[in-house]
Amino acid sequence: MIHRVPAILTGVLLASIALGQTPAPRKASAKSKSEGETVEQRLEVYAARFLPFDPETRITVSRATDTIPGFDAFRLQRKGSYEKLKVDKTVYVSTDGKWFFAGDMVPNTAPRPVRSQADLEWLDSKFTNLFRVRVRVTLAPDHDANGWKGVAVICDTGYFPVRMPGFVSPDGKYFLQGTFWDFTADPRAERRRRIDLSANRATGPADASVQLVEYADMECAYCKFRGGQLDKLLEANTRIVNVRRHYKFFPLWLGHVWAVKAASAGDCIFKFADGALFRFKQQVYARQESMTLSGIDELAITTAEASGVSSADFLSCYLQEDSFARVRKDLEEGYRLGVNSTPTYFVDGTEVSWLDDKIMEDFFRTLFPKTKTVNYGN
Repeated sequence: MIHRVPAILTGVLLASIALGQTPAPRKASAKSKSEGETVEQRLEVYAARFLPFDPETRITVSRATDTIPGFDAFRLQRKGSYEKLKVDKTVYVSTDGKWFFAGDMVPNTAPRPVRSQADLEWLDSKFTNLFRVRVRVTLAPDHDANGWKGVAVICDTGYFPVRMPGFVSPDGKYFLQGTFWDFTADPRAERRRRIDLSANRATGPADASVQLVEYADMECAYCKFRGGQLDKLLEANTRIVNVRRHYKFFPLWLGHVWAVKAASAGDCIFKFADGALFRFKQQVYARQESMTLSGIDELAITTAEASGVSSADFLSCYLQEDSFARVRKDLEEGYRLGVNSTPTYFVDGTEVSWLDDKIMEDFFRTLFPKTKTVNYGN
């Protein structure tokens, strides 16, 4: 099964569909003076680029009643080829047409104006009780937008603090978990800008025409499952699918006991012997069902030494602040993108929610029409 990060609520993870797969908007009688089309029409086009890829996306949009300050609410429904990719949820577009929000909304039953840190204590309590770890919500004024106050939900993972993005209304009545997206831009391009590939923790041609980004957790059985299928798909389509595959650490720290240690170990192995990271990952997957906290230590040191890295060099990095900072960077980047499950794949800014064996093949064919069908032997 897919492994999910601790979401603030049970929100559906939204992403995009393939480049060039945007359906034509339906005709409508009411026109916007500035755009020449209704908000509903614009939202159909935007959502087709934002939602997970489906070969036959069909989207309908209707007004909803549960508006929030500065935003109009819409019911967004999507059907396509895959039943598991159906969407039926409420999303929000700012009244000035600039922002889109698709995360979770939490009402405050005893609101008070937000003037200082003390006015966020209700969120501290709510999320500390929900996650069973210490949570502190702080104001983040650099992220204020559309009349909402930016906040950071800071969770203690047991190894380092990690920040999730959010907003609170100035009157304290609502909390929004997630980020605002530029409704005037292509969300696929915005994702590409938000994803940092400078670490180059990747395999595949350096000059590949397509960049695939994989947010994964080495303790996640579904990451092992789909990761192996991706290996087979790329191998079967050598010289057909021109893809560079980037790996992002996304350990599900709340429920997985050794995932953070595995991420730090992988980071340090990559630091000293970059190609060894992927051998380490495969070795972890091979031992996943029986792996322990001490087992990760032993395997990491063994892999490092076999790759020409001294144990002293490895231990100077492993579980140290610099390594944690790099793992934390991947995690927080994922949160800003709306990642809430592993594995999550973005391909040139398009999310591919791999809930059926053939979905990734279907997507690759939109970019590389000669992509071969693979028998995964499940």
